[in-house]
Amino acid sequence: MRKLLIIISTILIFTSLLADEENIKKKPLKAVALSCIFPGGGQLYNGKYLKSGFIFAIEGSFIGLAAYHHLEAEKYYDRYKVNPDLNSDYYKEYEKYYERRQSDLFWIGTIIFLSAIDSYVDAHLFDFEEKKKKIHLKFEDNAVALVYNF
Repeated sequence: MRKLLIIISTILIFTSLLADEENIKKKPLKAVALSCIFPGGGQLYNGKYLKSGFIFAIEGSFIGLAAYHHLEAEKYYDRYKVNPDLNSDYYKEYEKYYERRQSDLFWIGTIIFLSAIDSYVDAHLFDFEEKKKKIHLKFEDNAVALVYNF
C-alpha cells in the first residue's frame, strides 16, 4: 500500500509539473531538473515525445545492466569470501562484473548529463519557429535589409 501511495504521488507531482500550456515559454532549468529526476523527463516537458522515449529506454537499459552486474559481482565476491584464494576464478569473475558495473555507472551519468543539456537547449528553442517568422531578409536594389515584425 505504501509503494502504491508513493507511485501515485510521484505521478501526480510529475504531471503537475507538465501542466503548462503549450504557448507559454518553457523554463530551461525546470527541463533540466525533470531530465535529472526522471529519464527523459525534460524532453517530455518540452514536447519531444520520441526523444523522451528513446532516452528512457537507453537510460533504463543501463540502469538494468548496472543492477545485474552489481548482483553478479556481489555473488562472486561472496563465493570468494568463502574460499579466499586470490587466484581463484571467483575473484576474477568478481573483478569482471565490478568493472562492468563501474562502466555502466559512467554511461548512466553521461546519458543523464547529455539529456539535461539537450532538454535545456530544447527549452530555449521551444518558440524558435514563431520567432523565425518575425525576421525576414530582403534583397532589393543591391542592398540587404533585415526586417523584424512585432
